[in-house]
Amino acid sequence: MKALVFNGPRDIRYEDFADPKLASPNSAILKVHKCSICGSDLHIFHGEQVMTTQYGEGVEKFCVGHEFIGEVMEVGPDVHGFKVGDRVLSSAGTGCGNCHACRTGRPLQCATARAFGLDADRNGGQAEYVCVPNADMTLLSMPEGVNDEQAMLLTDGMATAYFGVSNADIKGGANVAVVGLGPIGLIAVELAFLKGASRVFAIDPVASRRARAAALGAEPVVSAAGALADIMERTKGAGCQSVIEASGAKAAMDLALALVGGGGTLSVIGVPQPDIALNMMPIFYRNLTVRSGNCPVPWMWPEVIPLLQSGRLKAANLFTHSLPLSDGAEAYRLFESRQDDVVKVMIDVA
Repeated sequence: MKALVFNGPRDIRYEDFADPKLASPNSAILKVHKCSICGSDLHIFHGEQVMTTQYGEGVEKFCVGHEFIGEVMEVGPDVHGFKVGDRVLSSAGTGCGNCHACRTGRPLQCATARAFGLDADRNGGQAEYVCVPNADMTLLSMPEGVNDEQAMLLTDGMATAYFGVSNADIKGGANVAVVGLGPIGLIAVELAFLKGASRVFAIDPVASRRARAAALGAEPVVSAAGALADIMERTKGAGCQSVIEASGAKAAMDLALALVGGGGTLSVIGVPQPDIALNMMPIFYRNLTVRSGNCPVPWMWPEVIPLLQSGRLKAANLFTHSLPLSDGAEAYRLFESRQDDVVKVMIDVA
């Protein structure tokens, strides 16, 4: 098959790769129709660290990507919820499906829990075909009334945004800030209003992304040295009761913490690097709550999908560019550059 393959930092190639085989009796093989690049994929692309792996030189080649939708081509004997020909979307990662953690709704605490496209042990879906372990818990039949763009967002970004906003404890009438306006941050802006926020401050250095947030009703703020003073002036010194950090950059993390008013909540969903730490002094003395974590994607679907189906959540026009799989290297370059008003790139496979 053809796939986008990690060959080292800044070296994602469209090349031949071995066809996947069923990894376990509870796994399935998908023919990928569409896939996409997530912001966390750029950590791999840049040679940075994700979980325990440092993506420098010497990493075994593997297929990248954890956002994909497609069609079931083969199922193992222990797969009961899907059959050949089903159109499905996949969670960005999964566990074994059999351990205590998986069976009690905590798949990310499974000893084998991994996102797709992190290494050769669980190749990703930026490819013509992909093996999905634990298929009954990891796949979802394409929901009625959900289009391909929304389905792609359900694989990770939309679920992560909902997880982060839910963790932020947004109360009716609250001031909320979203730091980082990539796809997840923009969806978080929309969800914050659905949760009852009266004002949402949207912070990002890219003007076109701030403009998108403003079109959703947010108050745009440049993430520069004056952002904290600007928001404090607008809130008469109160700050924000809830802040969602959706960047992962150190400067964004520091700003997000400073924006939380006394007794408020910081929700961190940006993927951090190992050198990032939070200052405990303001957390302690301002009685702040801090929540973070890797989103358990399938556990968000029952709450997010009805919002899409009812039209209350739009998540519209986030895919600004579309390229074929053969142009995957260009897709990474474009997404990384933030040029041409790019927000998210759809990659067509089949």
